[in-house]
Amino acid sequence: MSAPVRERLVTLVRRKDRPVCVMLPGAGGGLNPYLRLASHLGKHYSVYAVRAAGLVPGDTPEDSVAEMADSALAALDGRSPALVFGWSLGGIVGWELCVRLADQGQRPDLVIVDSSPLPRHASSDEDERIRKLILAGLGPRPDEQTVARVERAFRAQVHALAEYATEREYPGRALLLMCADADDGISGRGAALRRWEELAPDLRTAELDAGHYEVFEPRHLDRLTKEIDVFLGREQKS
Repeated sequence: MSAPVRERLVTLVRRKDRPVCVMLPGAGGGLNPYLRLASHLGKHYSVYAVRAAGLVPGDTPEDSVAEMADSALAALDGRSPALVFGWSLGGIVGWELCVRLADQGQRPDLVIVDSSPLPRHASSDEDERIRKLILAGLGPRPDEQTVARVERAFRAQVHALAEYATEREYPGRALLLMCADADDGISGRGAALRRWEELAPDLRTAELDAGHYEVFEPRHLDRLTKEIDVFLGREQKS
């Protein structure tokens, strides 16, 4: 039996009486890449993340983006985020979460990092390469049960990405940060950008000079946080 969805909300930075930011993880569900950025956002927000399904004993992975977004909404348990952040898979889950919030009369700011609104088409070799990258993030000697749960969740997420295409517009403010490389299985970044522009009437875009799996590294963090701060009106762009 899966754990209650509300238990998947993880507190990263707690700030009393601050607006809420919610972060959605990429494929594999790991939150470690987000911790430095969460610390930065925590200067102005209480920051939460929604743990991916299937990563704890007895939990079942989700194999559709719609299910992931519904779970993220349920995990918030009535909290009204002022900011939604997602990278890769988390970007489209964040989009679908914001669409659902807009249906309830809320329009949080949305930051998407290197995500595509189009179905993902990748070779088995590419999936295997990404699987190994994700498992490497578990540390030098992860236990077998953890590895098995992460692999099962990853397979479900790959299925979800292959079956998903963004259809609904989001009327709120959105920032799209795209990487210049193509090391994540996103084919046709130009087509992805054009589709995002069709779906988001209030979209700002910028390019990050970092690889898909490098954007949260310390050497790239200043550029990432600067773009987000400018979007949020907290810093003037030089």
